[in-house]
Formats: sequence, C-alpha cells, structure tokens
Amino acid sequence: MLMNLTKTAQFIKKFSKYLIFIIAGYYILTLVIFPGSVSLFKAIFVKKTPPNPIYNQLDQLQFVKKRITNENPEYVLNTANAKLPGNLPDKMKVYKFKPQQYSYLAGNNAISEAKTLGFENENLVSDLKGTVYRWRNSQYGSTLKIDINTRAIELKTNMNGKSSYYSPRSLNTREATGIASRKLSSIYRFDDGLYPSGSQVVTFGYYVNNRLVKTDNELEAQVAMVDFYRFLEKYPILGPNPYKGMLRVIIAKAGTVGVLGNPILEADFWQLETNTNATYPIITVQEAWESVKTGKGVIVGVKPTNLNPFENYTPVTVDKILIDKIYLAYYETPEYQTYLQPIYVFSGKYTSRDSGGGDITLYFPAITGQWTKQAAVPTR
Repeated sequence: MLMNLTKTAQFIKKFSKYLIFIIAGYYILTLVIFPGSVSLFKAIFVKKTPPNPIYNQLDQLQFVKKRITNENPEYVLNTANAKLPGNLPDKMKVYKFKPQQYSYLAGNNAISEAKTLGFENENLVSDLKGTVYRWRNSQYGSTLKIDINTRAIELKTNMNGKSSYYSPRSLNTREATGIASRKLSSIYRFDDGLYPSGSQVVTFGYYVNNRLVKTDNELEAQVAMVDFYRFLEKYPILGPNPYKGMLRVIIAKAGTVGVLGNPILEADFWQLETNTNATYPIITVQEAWESVKTGKGVIVGVKPTNLNPFENYTPVTVDKILIDKIYLAYYETPEYQTYLQPIYVFSGKYTSRDSGGGDITLYFPAITGQWTKQAAVPTR
C-alpha cells in the first residue's frame, strides 16, 4: 500500500511538471510565436496596395463633445484580453457625399411633407421667402422645422401628459420598425439603399404619472423610438451622438391620427457616392489609444444607467472610463461634409462617485497628420 502511494505521488509530481511545460508552451505559441509568425507571413507574402489619397488634404472632423462635470477622468483598457485589437487595417476608404441639390420645387415639397406629418397650411408660422419653414400645432404642443436647402427635418412634441392618446400593448419591435420606415419613406427620407439594409435600435416608452419613460416590456409599450443607422461594408456610419441615429422617429401604433402618430421626428439626410477609389493611411490603434488615454479623445456619448432616453441629458461626473471595445467606423454630421471619413471608436463603461455610472463612447480621428487640415472642436 505504501509502495502504491509512493508511485502515485511520483506520477502526480511528474505529470504536474509536464502539465506546466504544456501550458507554458501553449501560451508561448499562441501569444508570442503564432502572432509573430502571422505578422511575418503577412509582411513577406501578402502584397500591400499603397494608399490612394486622391482627395488630397481632408477637413479635420468636428466632433461634438458631451459635457461632463469634471475634467481628466482616468482611462483603463478593459478589453476581454486586456489588449488592443490586432486585426485592424492600416488604411481606409474615403467616400464623397453627393453634392447638395437645389430645386425650385423644394418649398412645395416641404409643404407637402409637413401635411404628411400632420401639419396643415393654417399651422404655418413662417413666411415662404426664407430657406427654413416652420409650423406650430398648438393643440398638441408640436413644432416642425424643415430646411428646404438641406432637407433637414425637426419635429418636436411635448410628450408629457399625453398618456390618454396612446394605448399599451400596441407595438412590437418589428411593427415599430416598419411603421417608422414607412413614415420616413412617405417624406422621401428613406430612399438611400444603405438605410433599409442597415440596423435599427428600438426603444419602447410608456407613461408613469404622465411622464414618458423607458420600458423593456413590449406589453407596456405605448410608443416606440426608432433610431436608424447605415453601414458601409462592415463599418457603421455614426453621427455626433453614437446613441442616436441620423434618422430618429417616435411613432405610435398604425392608424394614429395626425401628428400624434409621429410626435418626434428628426432627419438629417445626406446621400453618399458608394463607389470610391480613394484610400488613406490611418494611424495605428496604439497611437489612437495613447492619445485617448492622455485625454485627447472626445467624449461624444454618455448614457447613465438611470437615463430616461425620452428626456434631455444632464451632465454627470465621470471618474474612471473602462474601454471595453475599440473599432473603426465612419463619421457624418447634420452639416454637409464633402467627404465621409473613418474614425476610431472607443466604447465602454464609466464609474462615478455621484451615481451608478453607465455607458460611454469616445471618438478619435483615424486620419491625421499630413492628410488633414486643422479645425476647432465645438462643445454643447
């Protein structure tokens, strides 16, 4: 019996040594040799096409900084493997936006679109000599603004106290997306092939004491907020606020009369020329991260855990930012841009001594240096 125990102990000891060697070898292979081999293989055998910056210098991107109540939060890399992504390209395509097109029918089109959205001629409160037409529906507390040059639309309604107009259990995700896309199509703001093939984020709302708040339960939903996003190849196209689509609609169930069927609608619509031969070198993710963690990135989105998405954001304290995900995207703004350019997106969580923290996103331009001009960063 003693002999057997001695042999077993020796076997376990020897097995443990082999196991340590196996584990160490695995990590050396996967973390050192294999990545290095892949890089070496690419460097020797993969033919690199040089960038083709045919548009010369590009305007520096103007991000809109989201206000927080403090300066200089701490930045921590918090990705799944505690490393920066290693599979990002060294150059990206740059696309042209289609030029602004002016039409003698723009004013008539705006009046027709207003009627589709529930505003009649008697609601018009501006003259027709300018480039921005305005309507007001006093019955429901709604205002509409249409820029006939840019085709930007902003419809706002005071949603407080309107519970009696909207019944619960009237919407689900598929129906909400369908109603919203048809509404946008009816005013010719959905005729870009990138939107129907893109993605949508649906947020449901219901009333609590006459205040519209978020619910994750479709059976409680009285209205739905739908944000639409475009993609180019595999890259998302993001606006100034990553948590808000460039097309956003709050809708009610099908058949709801007039402006109450679409009490909120915001559309900034610029079409793209999706064929391009322009490619520009981009900075490495390491360079972007070094800039971000020293405070040179721009905080563009803050979503506290207690945020009501149907109400305005109130600035919060951000003590520590934990970056969980880093990826490339394209950036567009409500203002006309000549070119659609790539950016680095850093997203994750933040902690706060004053609250429960929440989600946060930062932007950093992917094209810098000799290929960009200089511009200021606006704040709001």
